[in-house]
Amino acid sequence: MKRISNFALFVSLFLSACGIIPGLNPADTPTSAPTLTSAPTLTPLPTDTPTPIPTSTPDVTATAAAKATESSRDILDEVDTLLADTDVPYKEGHLAWQQTEPLTIELTGPEDKFLAIDENLTATNFVLKSDVIWTASGIIICGAVFRSEPDLEQGKQYQFSFLRLSGLPAWTIQVFEFGRYKNSPTDIKFSGALDQGNEATNQFVLVAWEDQFHLYINQHREGRFFDYSKQRTEGAFAFLALQDSGKGSCEFENSWVWALD
Repeated sequence: MKRISNFALFVSLFLSACGIIPGLNPADTPTSAPTLTSAPTLTPLPTDTPTPIPTSTPDVTATAAAKATESSRDILDEVDTLLADTDVPYKEGHLAWQQTEPLTIELTGPEDKFLAIDENLTATNFVLKSDVIWTASGIIICGAVFRSEPDLEQGKQYQFSFLRLSGLPAWTIQVFEFGRYKNSPTDIKFSGALDQGNEATNQFVLVAWEDQFHLYINQHREGRFFDYSKQRTEGAFAFLALQDSGKGSCEFENSWVWALD
């Protein structure tokens, strides 16, 4: 017990001499408790206001171009249906004119009229299509002028026309100049494809390629015809109407010109 007490006393004295035990070293000075620093005040962040998505402005030009491209594609499909088995190079063509609203020629009494479709449109080789509604109590003729001189009344031109006779629907392609017909590519032809009914709609597709003409009436191929004299090789377009008496009209719809030049 004495050895333990002496050892304990020795350790105590040794630690005191080395300053290891606080309070036993006279050089120790009490340290004051640290002062607590208040937490910094948080600055609120600005409210995140979403930026509105800009509203797109319609591109009128691009929209019109897209519609024109779609129309050209549809018309080329129509032409392909008719001319795929011919030597007409229609795939190299383009849409030159397309009707945007119906065009009507009104007739009263014995009368004939021309209606230009576009003063700026001329062509040599082309495909012309139109849906025609004829209305009359008697004989009436509806059709189109092509490769015409500027003067539609007297100028040299080609005319395609189809007519309603009593029980005898017919059509023809003729050359017209100075009020009379001459050297025509075809005589009067008869076609059972024509609908003679009053207010009936008849579709024609006329193809002019160099010295030959192809004609389709209501999707029916009427044939190929030639004009080796090439009396007119280029010119303007118009619609025509003629009747012998009473009141009548020819209304043209869904028309277009596919240029082959």
